[in-house]
Amino acid sequence: MVELLFIALNIADAYLTKAGLSMGAVEVNPLAVHFGSSLIAKGLIAVLIIVGLHWFSREKSLWWMNLIVFGVVLWNFMQCGILHVICGIPWPI
Repeated sequence: MVELLFIALNIADAYLTKAGLSMGAVEVNPLAVHFGSSLIAKGLIAVLIIVGLHWFSREKSLWWMNLIVFGVVLWNFMQCGILHVICGIPWPI
């Protein structure tokens, strides 16, 4: 269950990143500049991280990682909301 949440949060992050970029936001993570808005890439990277954590018996780290990614998702959502409400930029579908 924690694993599915991690994958879902990463896909939500990719979607909101793509929405934010199309609204004029800028990607600040230098590691994610090239793939940060790709739903498939983010999902596959999340799966690889989960496999790696299981391989090294570090599954409990996933709880902390979920909290961090949840914070990133909230941040992206806030940015899109600010661009939409204050700047009047339409929310992309």
